Amino acid sequence: MLDDLGNLGDFLGGIAVIITIGYLALQIRQNTAALRVASRQQIVESYRLFNRPFISDPAISNIWERGLRSVPDLDESDRAQFFALFLDQVLHFQGAQASHASGALDDETFNAYRDHFAGILASPGGAVFWSQARVSYPSHMVASVEERLARGSLPDPLPFLPSPPGRDPTP
Repeated sequence: MLDDLGNLGDFLGGIAVIITIGYLALQIRQNTAALRVASRQQIVESYRLFNRPFISDPAISNIWERGLRSVPDLDESDRAQFFALFLDQVLHFQGAQASHASGALDDETFNAYRDHFAGILASPGGAVFWSQARVSYPSHMVASVEERLARGSLPDPLPFLPSPPGRDPTP
C-alpha cells in the first residue's frame, strides 16, 4: 500500500513538472512576443523623433535635402548639421540591427529598415558621409549595409524631397 502511494506521488509529481514546464514555455513565448512588439515600437519612436525637426523647421529639411544631393554645396555650419542628422540615422539603424541580432526584430522589418538606410547612404551626400564615418561602426553593421549597397535596386530618398530652386521636379 505504501509503495502504491509512493508511486502515485511520483506520478503526480511528474505531471506537476510537465505542467510547470508547459506553463514556463507559454510564458517565454508570450514574453518573446511582447519583447518583439516593444522593440518595434522603440525603433518606430526613434524614427519619429528623427522626423520631428523636419516637420517643425523647414531649415532642417533644407539642410538634409541639400546634403543628400551634394555635401560640398553646404557651408561649414550646414555640413555639421547634416552630419549630425546623418549620425541620428546611423544610430536608428544600429538600434534596428541590434534588435534584429537579438531576435527581437523579424527579418522582413529589419530588411525594410536596412533598405531604407542603404538607400539614404546611396545618395551622393550619403556616400560622402559613409566613406568618412563607416570606420566608426561595428564591422558586422558595416558588412550588412555594404552587402545591401552592393546588391543595388535601393529606394531613392531624393524623389521625396523638394526640388532645388531652378530644377524641374519631374524626372
